[in-house]
Amino acid sequence: MNPNISLCMIVKNEEKVIERCLSSVVNLVDEIIIVDTGSTDRTKEIASMYTSNIYNFEWINDFSAARNFAASKASGEWILVLDADEYVDEENFKDFVQQLKDDNGKFDTYYAKIINFTGNFGENLVQNFHDRIYKNNGEISYYRKIHEQFKSNKNESIKNKHSKLVIFHSGYLNHTVSEKDKNVRNKELLDQEIGKGITNAFDYFNYGNEYCSLGEYSKALDAYLEAYKQKKDFRLSWVSATLVQIIICLVNLKRYNDALNVIEDAENIYENSPEFPYLKGEIFFLRGQLEDAKTVFLELTNNSERYNQIIFRPDLKEQRPHLRLGEIFLLQQNYNSAIFHYTSVLNINNNHKESIAKVIFILNKFHSVDEIVEFLYSNNLINAHNIKDYVRACFDAGNPTLAIRLIVRNHEDHKLLEKLSLLKNIVINNEGNINNLNELFELDLFQSLINSNWINIVDLLILNNFKNESEKLSIVLKPYEENNEYVSLIKLINGQSWDENIDESLILFLLKNLILYKKFDVCSVILKNIEHLEGKLLSKIAAILYSNSFKVEALQLYDKGDWNYFNEQDFINVIDSLIETGNIDSAMQIANYAIMTYETDFRFYTYILEHSKDSILVESIYKKASEVFKGSCYLMELIL
Repeated sequence: MNPNISLCMIVKNEEKVIERCLSSVVNLVDEIIIVDTGSTDRTKEIASMYTSNIYNFEWINDFSAARNFAASKASGEWILVLDADEYVDEENFKDFVQQLKDDNGKFDTYYAKIINFTGNFGENLVQNFHDRIYKNNGEISYYRKIHEQFKSNKNESIKNKHSKLVIFHSGYLNHTVSEKDKNVRNKELLDQEIGKGITNAFDYFNYGNEYCSLGEYSKALDAYLEAYKQKKDFRLSWVSATLVQIIICLVNLKRYNDALNVIEDAENIYENSPEFPYLKGEIFFLRGQLEDAKTVFLELTNNSERYNQIIFRPDLKEQRPHLRLGEIFLLQQNYNSAIFHYTSVLNINNNHKESIAKVIFILNKFHSVDEIVEFLYSNNLINAHNIKDYVRACFDAGNPTLAIRLIVRNHEDHKLLEKLSLLKNIVINNEGNINNLNELFELDLFQSLINSNWINIVDLLILNNFKNESEKLSIVLKPYEENNEYVSLIKLINGQSWDENIDESLILFLLKNLILYKKFDVCSVILKNIEHLEGKLLSKIAAILYSNSFKVEALQLYDKGDWNYFNEQDFINVIDSLIETGNIDSAMQIANYAIMTYETDFRFYTYILEHSKDSILVESIYKKASEVFKGSCYLMELIL
């Protein structure tokens, strides 16, 4: 006979996610208990579709109190705890139920593995283990206002075990954290816990997590160090996570060598965990040690079976190393290898937006529309969920024709995307009939497309040339004719007077997209109109020209610019160009100057080590690099 399970949830204003949670588990548990702490949206209405056991509870800033209240309403043999922004997989849940049955009551509580989707779109993964299943015998309850844990009501030891259950959690996506102000709420509750004067190592660990989420890395580091100092057992899951977080804080504080020292010690303890070699490779990457980083990331991806003890970042085992390798090979213009690694990311997570954009960018440089479509579909990279990201990537690559072909091959559910692609085709390629797209020019729809950046300011400027062909287009563009920046940009692209009040970022966006759209004649007009500019904007324009292969024009602007406004990439652009033209001495002078400004950027050292014929300079730079960049295999293997 299967164990009887009650699901207990505490909720507040979760109308966006609660149905996903309940629908994933409704046929797997025997009872659902919902405790609402003050919802003002449709949360209770949606929950009522799944259970009649809905209770109100006045929020008293105490998660344990609310959870224990929910448990008091449960009648099952076991209690399962989920949050509204979590969900389960049916087959995995059945494996977990079988585990409960096999254990036959031997354990009191079980941990579940929580897979957290983080970042803007869930592109990063963080895993942790948490108390989520326990016997409903009145002997176990939660304690702590936040980051609640089990305790025995009889002060006896609790027999616990890691379960097979995996729970997926989307509550730490950036927009959700921001909407709910979770960081501030959590920190306030932690302050209350610590204010009781009974601060333990786990409190400091959680305190560090909140400071880290707020970007206060120095305070987070202090808290993590105190947590690690007070640890009582290396085997506790949060202890290894603390080590990872200490390294992440040191990296964010740019204390790279200190981070490498911690990694060296940690690798001796956790030799099969991918987090530590990944973070070593990340430090190498951030410092411009591209060959060193490549070596580390390739070791991870080529030997993934070895790194089977994940601490809490499963994406650092394969997904993130492949992503970094794609970026490194792209920087080194090894496009075949870059495509391999970006598609490897997509084979792990086919919704990874950055990799989708990079795959389209690279393929678009060398292949026809037919070849790209065949590659994407033959490798099963496109589906109904990510087609929008591919279409946006096509727009960003200046190829709406490709977008149209991808939509036609995919589904008929994307009529709006198809119309939008046809509009972009008119804007970019001047192909098509504007009057066939009048449905896009409904005021509310048009504004929503602008707000979501499907239509940008450059599109509006170009569409201005078509307003006499479409009355509806003329109407939706009319409000912009009263916008000072829009009017100023129209004058600029028509070669009229330069308005000093135009926002610099708009100028840069305008040039970047006009080049992307191959409107080179308009670019020339703008560059001529702003050739008197000086300072930082000049170098930013030069960088855009350089990255789009207009190197001669870029170097002319760099030559007029002030080095005080250059960033690392500006110096690299100039040095690479000088080396390409055989002007090695000037390139070495600039590289030596850049080292004084950017002491921890390895790329400038490699220019001198690989190209300078001045043996004294090479020797001194090698000595300095060896002091700054400890543990570099590149330096160890370099033959001077």
